[in-house]
Amino acid sequence: MSAILELDERRRALLERMAQQRNVSARQLLQKAVDEFILRLEDEELLEESSRVAQRSGLREKDAVRIVKEWRSSRRSRN
Repeated sequence: MSAILELDERRRALLERMAQQRNVSARQLLQKAVDEFILRLEDEELLEESSRVAQRSGLREKDAVRIVKEWRSSRRSRN
């Protein structure tokens, strides 16, 4: 699905400048930024859930975080 996204002039200019510096199109840079933002939100949700599970199961939160980090790493290596 494709949709038009409107950015204010300041953000658009920054996006264009950063894209130029990286030799990619503004569209590619924006897509990468959105992908990374989505992954970060998913990771935050996963960490919150692992914290709740750790509290319920008696697992130490430190162990839950380690497990989540390992899972994240394996997920990223598959992409």
